[in-house]
Amino acid sequence: MKRQIVITGWQSKVLTALYEEDTLCELNLEPKKSQVRVGDIYIGKVKHIVQNIQAAFVEITPGVMGYYPLKDNAVHFFVNQKKNDKIVAGDEIVVQVEKENLKTKAWFLTGRLSFPGRYTVLTKGKTGIQISARIKDAAERDRLTGIVSGEEIEGAAWMIRTEASGQRAEVIGEEMHRLEVDYNRIMSTACMRTCFSKLMSGDSPYTQLIKKFAHGSTCRVTTDLPEVYDELKENFGRWGLSEEALQYYKDDSYPLIKLKGIEAQMDKALQKRVWMRSGAYLVIEPTEALTVIDVNTGKAIGKQKMEENFFKINLEAAQEVCRQLRLRNISGIVIVDFINMKDPEHLKALMDVLREEAAKDSVQTTVVDRTSLHLVEMTRKKVHRSLAEQVRLLPV
Repeated sequence: MKRQIVITGWQSKVLTALYEEDTLCELNLEPKKSQVRVGDIYIGKVKHIVQNIQAAFVEITPGVMGYYPLKDNAVHFFVNQKKNDKIVAGDEIVVQVEKENLKTKAWFLTGRLSFPGRYTVLTKGKTGIQISARIKDAAERDRLTGIVSGEEIEGAAWMIRTEASGQRAEVIGEEMHRLEVDYNRIMSTACMRTCFSKLMSGDSPYTQLIKKFAHGSTCRVTTDLPEVYDELKENFGRWGLSEEALQYYKDDSYPLIKLKGIEAQMDKALQKRVWMRSGAYLVIEPTEALTVIDVNTGKAIGKQKMEENFFKINLEAAQEVCRQLRLRNISGIVIVDFINMKDPEHLKALMDVLREEAAKDSVQTTVVDRTSLHLVEMTRKKVHRSLAEQVRLLPV
C-alpha cells in the first residue's frame, strides 16, 4: 500500500497526517513543546492513596497528576529505600504514561514499563513471550519464538509484533539489543535520579507512524519544519530507514499545509455530516458515553433493486466508518445504524467487510456484533484525545 506521512505546523501545534493511497486516514495535533506524552517514563511521587477505588494519584512533574491503578500494578518500582512492598503517600516510584488525560481524567500511569520497537516490545513486570494474533502461520510463529527465546530477561516479557513476520533474525535481534540497552539503563540508573526526572521520552505521533510504516519503497515522509527534518535525518539510519524516503519541502509562499489542503479536510473531519461518493452520508454524533453513527441514503440513487442498492451503500459506509474512526480518533463504544437489509448473505458480507477495515487500524478496534435492533456495536481503544479535543486543546 502506498503511504505518505506529512508533518507540518498548524497554529502552535505540530500536525501529522497519514495518507493511504492518497486518502487522508489519520490526523494528529501535538503542542510543539509538549510537557507530557504517552510513553514518557518518570520518577513520580505518590500524593494520595484512595482505597475505595484501589488507586494512587502520582505527581509526575510539578503540578501534573497521574492515575495509577493498584489492581493492575501489584509490584511497584520503588526509588526510595523501603522495608516492605506496601505503597504509601510520599513514596517515589517509576511510572510510565500509558494514556492521555482524556476529558476530565488524569494521565493514566502504569508500573509495567514498556519499550516498543518496530518488531518487538519489551515490557517490565510480565513474563514469557507473546506473539501478535495477526500472525497466523504456525511455522512463522515457531520461527519468531525461536529468535526471541534466546533473549529472555528475568522479570520482563517480549511481545512479537505483526511487522516481525518475514523479517530476518539479525534485524529483529539488533532491535531487541537496542531495547534491552534502554531497559537496563533505566533499571540501573533510576535509583540515582531525583524525583520528577524524566527517564525516557515517548515517541511523538509522527515518530510512531514513521517507525510503523516508513519501511520499503511504498512510504515517503515529507515535512516543511526544519527542526523535524534535522531530527528525522539524524535518526533514520538508527531506525533502519533509507533517507531517500525523507523529503524536505520548502516554499514560503505556499506552505505544505495548503499544498495538501489539510485545513479544509480537518474542517470536514470536525463536521457532523460526512458525504460519501455514492451520494449517501453518515451522521456522526459523539456523546459522553458513546459515539453514534447513522447511515443515510441521501442522494444515492441506484439502478439495482432496493436491497442491492442498500447493500452497496452499506459496504461503502463500512469503509468510511472505519476511516472516520481513525481520522477523528474516536474511541470507546461506537454504535453504527446501517440501512436495514433482509438478505442474510448481505448481512454477513457487511460484517466481514467491517471487520477487514477495522483490522487496518493501528489502534485496537473490535467489531462486537449486531444487536437485536440491527445496530452494530464496535469498540476502539482509548489512547489519545479525539481530533476535536486536540483542536480545542491549548498548548501545555
